[in-house]
Amino acid sequence: MPSKQRMNTWCLVAIRSFLVMILAVMVVGAPGVTGAEDGSAWQALVRSAACVKGPDVLLGEIADPVNDMALSQWKTLAQIKLWKASTHQGRPVTVARSKLKKVLHHYIGDLVDNLVLPSQLTVQTGGQVICQDELKERVVAFLTPRAKDLGGEVDFKNLQMPRHIFFPNHYDSLSISMRDDLKPGRNTLKLYGVTPDGKVLLRKSCVVFANVWKAVPVAAQPLNRFERLTRDKVSFQRVNLAYKRDVWDGTGGPWRMARTLGRGQPFTLSHLELVPLIEKGEHVHLMFRGKRVQLTIKAEALGEAGMGQQVLVRNLQSKKKVLATVIGDDTVLVR
Repeated sequence: MPSKQRMNTWCLVAIRSFLVMILAVMVVGAPGVTGAEDGSAWQALVRSAACVKGPDVLLGEIADPVNDMALSQWKTLAQIKLWKASTHQGRPVTVARSKLKKVLHHYIGDLVDNLVLPSQLTVQTGGQVICQDELKERVVAFLTPRAKDLGGEVDFKNLQMPRHIFFPNHYDSLSISMRDDLKPGRNTLKLYGVTPDGKVLLRKSCVVFANVWKAVPVAAQPLNRFERLTRDKVSFQRVNLAYKRDVWDGTGGPWRMARTLGRGQPFTLSHLELVPLIEKGEHVHLMFRGKRVQLTIKAEALGEAGMGQQVLVRNLQSKKKVLATVIGDDTVLVR
């Protein structure tokens, strides 16, 4: 009895090996399909993500031709049947390169050497997939009109995004949004899979770095603390705003330096402060208003103040110090 069981087992193994051999011969010998003996074999690139219809996975559903030989034979090559497609619709399955090569070798034999394999292949039965190249194009198309508000020359780099996004159904769509306005430097986007009725199927994040090249005001000479900023002390230089934050846009004022700045360095808002209406050491009109009399005399400001603020001044005649309120460019009031 044991001998009979071993005989049956041997027969099954022999039959299985024979069928695999026949299948390999059929594939290699298919009309219009050539092997690799002549060194000019067809070549195809297996995608990293693909959707298939089933019931069998076809070569044309997971790969694309990359040379003229493959293009000329692709109508036949694309119909080569591989493994059985998953019966779970809309559920991606990932296979590593090593396992993928073994599976392909089982079905097409040495023709697997004609394929360029990815690090992994993710396959889904039904639905649709957006691969990374297409996803990048859609993200850039979303950002481009928003970049106009930044002015200057804008380019995007270091896009960090999913390798691919699968949708359960062919009618689902991709939606892209940003919480904040596009800015120089690092930006975060949200990617959503949405049904036709607005239901969110999935959420993904995407990060992109925006270089913004623009001519900005820079110091034409070394500038010191409290030095007033005049037109002759400002020139312009093209810089990347991604690495220069809070750059002054050249408007507003009058300004003076809040801290020192080297020649050729861009002005930031932290370098500037508004020139106060009253500066220390400045001669001002000290006005006194009573119920029946108004008197104006010369005084010296002992501090700095803006409109509506109080400043200590010294009467140039009596040398007395009084606290007065700024009511104009060079006028203070005491009651």
